[in-house]
Amino acid sequence: MTAPTLVLATHDDHLARRWHALGGRWPIVRANRFDALPAGARLALIDATLPDLPPFEDPRWQQLSHSLRMVFASSQPNDAEGLGAIDAGCTGYCHAFASLEQLTQVLDVVEAGELWVGKSILNRLLKAVGTRAAPTAAPGWAAGLTEREIEVARRAALGEANADIAIALSITERTVKAHLSSIFEKLGVSDRLQLALRVHGIK
Repeated sequence: MTAPTLVLATHDDHLARRWHALGGRWPIVRANRFDALPAGARLALIDATLPDLPPFEDPRWQQLSHSLRMVFASSQPNDAEGLGAIDAGCTGYCHAFASLEQLTQVLDVVEAGELWVGKSILNRLLKAVGTRAAPTAAPGWAAGLTEREIEVARRAALGEANADIAIALSITERTVKAHLSSIFEKLGVSDRLQLALRVHGIK
């Protein structure tokens, strides 16, 4: 299967040269402006300092997200910016000067349709999902899970850390991890955000 073209959206020549090393994994094309993102592109690495970058509230972000998987890359990443990027339709948020190995990993995850964000942003997303929708009393998602797995899933879906879940349920962190691995496999999800969406009936 042919890899999709990777759009490097940056006006910074130094950053472009650094990112261009990703060309061994994806065909590369560069865009110097947001409005120059090529039609039909499916994967993009977008520099947070792009001069004509619209605010995240601009509907063009959501329009692009229907066909383009976007990673927003910042030289000074922070939770507020990351949450804004994800809310706008990006499915990845990372440091612009991350190692090529990490950038490759980020792009692989996003290309596969998954989400890549830092741990603190992920926890905030999980808590936001938890406050917007309460788990159903008789959840269809729980079919096939043990009672303990359901307890672990509900707590993880609310953004609780493994250590907190372990304390609350009087089990070890290792046991929590084992339960989560089993839950992910049974529900066909790959991360905590997907689990939260499933538990809260959003996906």
